[in-house]
Amino acid sequence: MAGLTLVSRALGFARWIVQASTVGAGTVAGAYSTANQVPNVLYEVVVGGALAATIVPLLAGAVRGGRREEVERTASGLLGLVLMVLAPLAVALAVLAGPIASLFPLSQGVDPAYQRELVAGFLRMFALQVPLYGVGVVLTGVLQAHGRFAWPALTPVASSLVVMATYAVYGQMSASAPETPSGASLQVLGWGTTLGVAALSLPLIWPVARLGLRIRPRLGLRGGQLRRLGRLGGAGLWTLLAQQASVLVVLALARSGGRTGTVAVYQYTQAVYVLPYAVLAVPVASVLYPRLAAALAADGPEQSAVSELAARSTALVVAVAAAGGGALLAVSQGAQTFFSLLTDVAGMGQSLAVLAPALIGYALIFQVTRVFFAADRAGSGAAATCAGWVCVIVVSTVAVRVMAPHGGDSCATLIALAIGLSVGMTVAGVGLLAALARLLGTAVLTPVLRALLVSGAVAAVGGTAALQATSRLAEHA
Repeated sequence: MAGLTLVSRALGFARWIVQASTVGAGTVAGAYSTANQVPNVLYEVVVGGALAATIVPLLAGAVRGGRREEVERTASGLLGLVLMVLAPLAVALAVLAGPIASLFPLSQGVDPAYQRELVAGFLRMFALQVPLYGVGVVLTGVLQAHGRFAWPALTPVASSLVVMATYAVYGQMSASAPETPSGASLQVLGWGTTLGVAALSLPLIWPVARLGLRIRPRLGLRGGQLRRLGRLGGAGLWTLLAQQASVLVVLALARSGGRTGTVAVYQYTQAVYVLPYAVLAVPVASVLYPRLAAALAADGPEQSAVSELAARSTALVVAVAAAGGGALLAVSQGAQTFFSLLTDVAGMGQSLAVLAPALIGYALIFQVTRVFFAADRAGSGAAATCAGWVCVIVVSTVAVRVMAPHGGDSCATLIALAIGLSVGMTVAGVGLLAALARLLGTAVLTPVLRALLVSGAVAAVGGTAALQATSRLAEHA
């Protein structure tokens, strides 16, 4: 899985490079980046929080016991519920695209009418992404509950290839007038991006069918399943609401504090930031999650190993996240230098350096939340995670107001947003570890803190040394 994830994320990163070189960081790029956030935010807020980490524990007992009919019934009920909620939402997004586009603040230096027209047009083309995300998360959960990780790691490769091809075609079609592209080129950009989401979700139908499962959308979840879904999903929903609120606030701050293209540069920065997290931390936590869920769904001596498994897996996630933070610090200026060959990304390197510590807290959210979900104690970590995202909102808002008070300062805005994210993720990580200790005992923290101290120190020293070395090389180049 780690190898496939590495390939997938490498292509995903290459996708951002292609986007930077073809779509750029101007008015069209800003509108595209803004609109592209909305379907994902809507999906996450409406059902994502109730599904992302709940499917594996809902299916774990039936999968472990070989109860195929129960697996089919539960998965079909989840798929039906998702489509019942998300399909009307997609229609509403397409119909209300114009009013929604007018809600976003305008960056300095853009034509307001043209900006809103672009955002609204992209929203209409992106609306179909909302139910496609839902289908993908249900099928991914089914596969992971059965210990199948290859296809969920592989479909992002297909998605990235589709989107990169879309960017390449758009770049050719708009080369003569990149800031005033033709309607046909915008259609290619919008629908090609949505096709990329389809490539992310729909191919998963085949490996699910190979499991011998017949999953059809239906409304048939049983009372006990609905109650458990409500417990797990309710806690997840609150954290996702807080997270997606931070996404929207950061999006607004990037537009108000920065200038044309700041949103696009922020997203390029985020693509670099999440790369070590996605390649190192997510595969470890994802592979261990079904084991945790199955152990907690079983009776008997296997449950006694849960605390040890949770402690070791969390320590491993912390160690790889710290290594990723060190790598991020080391390449921060190099990443800016590289992207600057494609478009103006002033402030990217400094913001990446500030973001390095955030990787540990971000990885802890992914890992520790899943421990709580597997234990059917999702609410235990919800408060800490929500507190972290609220801190992101508050600190980012204050930092942008202080560092870019008059707007039009892309560099200061990017650094301010990085400060907010690092503070928020640190708050969330500390709170989650405290909640984990309350659930499983303080002994669970011993290997985690050891990994944090050792790997964190090595990453900080190594990353700083590498950053200084690359900076000196750049000065003499």
